[in-house]
Amino acid sequence: MNDRVSIDIDNHVADVRLTRADKMNALDPAMFQGIIAAGEELAAMKGVRAVVLSGEGRSFCAGLDMASMASGGASANSGMGSLTDRTHGNANTFQQVAMLWRKLPMPVIAAVHGV
Repeated sequence: MNDRVSIDIDNHVADVRLTRADKMNALDPAMFQGIIAAGEELAAMKGVRAVVLSGEGRSFCAGLDMASMASGGASANSGMGSLTDRTHGNANTFQQVAMLWRKLPMPVIAAVHGV
């Protein structure tokens, strides 16, 4: 995982937080990778019974960080692959960020606020 996403576990509940509050948790390549890494880590945890996904600061997630994507964030060199590359089974990196939460064996609650 990286500095964009944190996981804290208390009483079998995982608190997963997007931690880029200064940018309203906008999705840049590091955020994509952090979210995927967090999901993969949670999938391997046997003692977690539920997940709460939230964002720090005034917004849950503002969407794509257009500045980082326009400056080559989605290029082949970023490690994200293209829209046609199935890097995670039947999903590409962009789809996996959303699909991984559906594939987890425990319930996931999104605590959405702001944008």
